[in-house]
Amino acid sequence: MRYPAKHKIATRRRIVSGASAALRARGVAGVGVAELMREAGLTHGGFYAHFPSKDALVAEAVDAAAEQSARNLRKVARRAPAGREFEAIVAAYLSPAHRDRPDRGCALAALGPELARDSLPARQAVARHLDALLDLLQEHMRERPGGSRRRRAIATLSCLVGALLLSRMARDRDVSDEIIAAAQRHLTGIAD
Repeated sequence: MRYPAKHKIATRRRIVSGASAALRARGVAGVGVAELMREAGLTHGGFYAHFPSKDALVAEAVDAAAEQSARNLRKVARRAPAGREFEAIVAAYLSPAHRDRPDRGCALAALGPELARDSLPARQAVARHLDALLDLLQEHMRERPGGSRRRRAIATLSCLVGALLLSRMARDRDVSDEIIAAAQRHLTGIAD
Protein backbone atom coordinates (compact mmCIF):
# COMPACT_ATOMS: atom_id res chain seq x y z
CA MET A 1 0.00 0.00 0.00
CA ARG A 2 1.40 3.39 -1.00
CA TYR A 3 0.89 6.35 1.27
CA PRO A 4 0.42 9.91 0.07
CA ALA A 5 3.57 12.09 0.06
CA LYS A 6 2.20 14.15 2.98
CA HIS A 7 2.01 11.01 5.09
CA LYS A 8 5.64 10.15 4.37
CA ILE A 9 6.74 13.70 5.23
CA ALA A 10 4.78 13.66 8.50
CA THR A 11 6.19 10.24 9.40
CA ARG A 12 9.74 11.41 8.71
CA ARG A 13 9.18 14.47 10.93
CA ARG A 14 7.89 12.21 13.71
CA ILE A 15 10.97 9.99 13.42
CA VAL A 16 13.35 12.98 13.43
CA SER A 17 11.59 14.63 16.36
CA GLY A 18 11.67 11.45 18.44
CA ALA A 19 15.28 10.76 17.48
CA SER A 20 16.28 14.30 18.35
CA ALA A 21 14.96 13.92 21.90
CA ALA A 22 16.20 10.34 22.36
CA LEU A 23 19.70 11.11 21.10
CA ARG A 24 20.04 14.14 23.39
CA ALA A 25 18.78 12.11 26.33
CA ARG A 26 20.80 8.91 25.80
CA GLY A 27 23.50 9.69 23.24
CA VAL A 28 24.16 8.29 19.78
CA ALA A 29 25.61 5.04 21.10
CA GLY A 30 22.80 4.71 23.64
CA VAL A 31 19.98 4.39 21.15
CA GLY A 32 19.50 2.09 18.19
CA VAL A 33 17.46 2.33 15.01
CA ALA A 34 14.91 -0.24 16.20
CA GLU A 35 14.32 1.71 19.41
CA LEU A 36 13.99 5.02 17.55
CA MET A 37 11.45 3.53 15.17
CA ARG A 38 9.51 1.89 18.01
CA GLU A 39 9.32 5.26 19.81
CA ALA A 40 7.88 6.76 16.62
CA GLY A 41 5.28 3.98 16.53
CA LEU A 42 6.85 2.30 13.50
CA THR A 43 8.66 -0.92 12.72
CA HIS A 44 12.39 -1.20 12.24
CA GLY A 45 11.85 -2.28 8.64
CA GLY A 46 10.37 1.07 7.68
CA PHE A 47 13.50 2.97 8.64
CA TYR A 48 15.22 2.64 5.27
CA ALA A 49 12.20 4.05 3.45
CA HIS A 50 13.09 7.35 5.16
CA PHE A 51 16.88 7.33 5.74
CA PRO A 52 19.85 5.68 4.05
CA SER A 53 21.62 5.14 7.40
CA LYS A 54 21.59 5.88 11.11
CA ASP A 55 24.25 8.54 10.43
CA ALA A 56 21.83 10.36 8.13
CA LEU A 57 19.13 10.30 10.82
CA VAL A 58 21.58 11.50 13.48
CA ALA A 59 22.61 14.47 11.32
CA GLU A 60 18.99 15.42 10.65
CA ALA A 61 18.05 14.97 14.33
CA VAL A 62 20.95 17.21 15.39
CA ASP A 63 19.78 19.84 12.90
CA ALA A 64 16.28 19.61 14.37
CA ALA A 65 17.65 19.95 17.91
CA ALA A 66 19.73 22.94 16.85
CA GLU A 67 16.75 24.66 15.29
CA GLN A 68 14.71 24.06 18.45
CA SER A 69 17.49 25.44 20.69
CA ALA A 70 18.06 28.52 18.56
CA ARG A 71 14.31 29.18 18.31
CA ASN A 72 13.95 28.90 22.11
CA LEU A 73 16.88 31.23 22.79
CA ARG A 74 15.65 33.78 20.23
CA LYS A 75 12.27 33.71 21.98
CA VAL A 76 14.01 34.32 25.33
CA ALA A 77 15.89 37.28 23.84
CA ARG A 78 12.71 38.78 22.33
CA ARG A 79 10.90 38.58 25.66
CA ALA A 80 13.75 40.15 27.63
CA PRO A 81 13.75 43.82 28.56
CA ALA A 82 15.64 45.98 26.07
CA GLY A 83 19.36 45.82 26.73
CA ARG A 84 19.07 42.67 28.87
CA GLU A 85 18.82 40.06 26.11
CA PHE A 86 22.29 38.62 26.74
CA GLU A 87 21.58 38.13 30.44
CA ALA A 88 18.26 36.47 29.61
CA ILE A 89 19.97 34.04 27.22
CA VAL A 90 22.58 33.16 29.86
CA ALA A 91 19.89 32.65 32.51
CA ALA A 92 17.80 30.43 30.23
CA TYR A 93 20.76 28.35 29.07
CA LEU A 94 22.22 27.95 32.56
CA SER A 95 19.01 27.02 34.28
CA PRO A 96 17.98 23.98 36.30
CA ALA A 97 15.26 23.31 33.71
CA HIS A 98 17.82 23.11 30.89
CA ARG A 99 20.18 21.03 33.03
CA ASP A 100 17.44 18.57 33.96
CA ARG A 101 16.01 18.12 30.44
CA PRO A 102 18.84 17.26 28.07
CA ASP A 103 16.27 15.71 25.73
CA ARG A 104 14.88 19.20 25.06
CA GLY A 105 18.10 21.18 25.32
CA CYS A 106 21.21 22.16 23.46
CA ALA A 107 22.68 19.50 21.19
CA LEU A 108 26.20 20.81 21.84
CA ALA A 109 25.97 20.11 25.55
CA ALA A 110 24.10 16.83 25.15
CA LEU A 111 25.97 15.36 22.19
CA GLY A 112 28.96 17.54 21.37
CA PRO A 113 31.74 15.34 22.74
CA GLU A 114 30.23 12.22 21.16
CA LEU A 115 29.52 13.89 17.81
CA ALA A 116 33.03 15.29 17.58
CA ARG A 117 34.10 11.69 16.88
CA ASP A 118 31.07 10.67 14.83
CA SER A 119 30.35 10.65 11.10
CA LEU A 120 31.04 13.66 8.89
CA PRO A 121 27.31 14.51 8.46
CA ALA A 122 26.85 14.52 12.25
CA ARG A 123 29.96 16.68 12.76
CA GLN A 124 28.74 19.08 10.08
CA ALA A 125 25.33 19.32 11.77
CA VAL A 126 26.86 20.11 15.15
CA ALA A 127 29.21 22.65 13.49
CA ARG A 128 26.18 24.43 11.99
CA HIS A 129 24.65 24.53 15.49
CA LEU A 130 27.87 25.98 16.88
CA ASP A 131 27.89 28.72 14.24
CA ALA A 132 24.22 29.56 14.82
CA LEU A 133 24.72 29.90 18.58
CA LEU A 134 27.81 32.06 18.10
CA ASP A 135 25.84 34.33 15.75
CA LEU A 136 22.99 34.60 18.26
CA LEU A 137 25.35 35.49 21.11
CA GLN A 138 27.24 38.05 19.02
CA GLU A 139 23.96 39.67 18.07
CA HIS A 140 23.11 40.31 21.72
CA MET A 141 26.53 41.30 23.06
CA ARG A 142 27.18 44.89 23.93
CA GLU A 143 29.85 46.78 22.03
CA ARG A 144 33.14 47.18 23.84
CA PRO A 145 36.04 49.39 22.88
CA GLY A 146 38.79 47.23 21.42
CA GLY A 147 36.91 43.99 22.11
CA SER A 148 35.95 41.47 19.48
CA ARG A 149 32.32 40.40 19.79
CA ARG A 150 33.17 37.14 18.02
CA ARG A 151 35.95 36.31 20.47
CA ARG A 152 33.67 37.11 23.42
CA ALA A 153 30.89 34.99 21.88
CA ILE A 154 33.28 32.05 21.56
CA ALA A 155 34.37 32.42 25.19
CA THR A 156 30.76 32.79 26.31
CA LEU A 157 29.55 29.72 24.43
CA SER A 158 32.48 27.73 25.79
CA CYS A 159 31.50 28.74 29.31
CA LEU A 160 27.80 28.03 28.72
CA VAL A 161 28.33 24.55 27.28
CA GLY A 162 31.08 23.67 29.75
CA ALA A 163 29.10 24.80 32.77
CA LEU A 164 26.01 22.91 31.62
CA LEU A 165 28.05 19.74 31.09
CA LEU A 166 29.72 20.08 34.49
CA SER A 167 26.41 20.77 36.21
CA ARG A 168 25.03 17.54 34.73
CA MET A 169 28.08 15.59 35.96
CA ALA A 170 28.16 17.03 39.47
CA ARG A 171 27.96 14.60 42.37
CA ASP A 172 24.88 16.22 43.87
CA ARG A 173 22.31 18.95 43.30
CA ASP A 174 24.04 21.52 45.51
CA VAL A 175 27.30 21.31 43.55
CA SER A 176 25.35 21.36 40.28
CA ASP A 177 23.47 24.50 41.34
CA GLU A 178 26.75 26.09 42.47
CA ILE A 179 28.30 25.51 39.03
CA ILE A 180 25.31 27.07 37.28
CA ALA A 181 25.27 30.09 39.61
CA ALA A 182 29.03 30.68 39.32
CA ALA A 183 28.94 30.56 35.52
CA GLN A 184 25.91 32.88 35.39
CA ARG A 185 27.65 35.40 37.66
CA HIS A 186 30.81 35.23 35.60
CA LEU A 187 29.06 35.68 32.27
CA THR A 188 26.71 38.44 33.34
CA GLY A 189 29.66 40.21 34.97
CA ILE A 190 31.57 40.33 31.70
CA ALA A 191 28.50 41.52 29.80
CA ASP A 192 28.73 44.99 31.34
